[in-house]
Amino acid sequence: MNIQIKSLLLGFGAALGLLALAAIALFWSAAGEVPGVFREQRLPSGKVVQVTSFLLTWGDDHGERLSHLDQFALEYVATHPDAEPAEKDAEAREVFELIRPVSELWGFDSASVAAFRQVKRKGAYDLFLFSRSPDGDWSFNHLQPKVFIND
Repeated sequence: MNIQIKSLLLGFGAALGLLALAAIALFWSAAGEVPGVFREQRLPSGKVVQVTSFLLTWGDDHGERLSHLDQFALEYVATHPDAEPAEKDAEAREVFELIRPVSELWGFDSASVAAFRQVKRKGAYDLFLFSRSPDGDWSFNHLQPKVFIND
């Protein structure tokens, strides 16, 4: 069997070139804007919000399991992101009512609701941290953090 090194290297180089072109094409096509996923949810007031995330978050601190910090978290697109704080608070309270029953059913004492300006998680947003007192009443703190990773 006569193997010619020149032909072997040429074939290997062509295969690597095709693989590189395929990888570039894959990354090029994936670099476009991907539309966000959301569910439109009608609130009791008739207002419709776009819910972008609803999940169970585990209480954990650097690998130490803290089950008393488990909670449900909901993210949505604010209907009026530039509204006055009182209007934002009222909308967040109404959105919280979507998860309050399940939070109470699971016996959780906290929940979070985040209101973003758009479907894409980017920039400043309003975070409402709800907590339940021993008598069962819910209250919240309103924070305004920012997503820095993609800004």
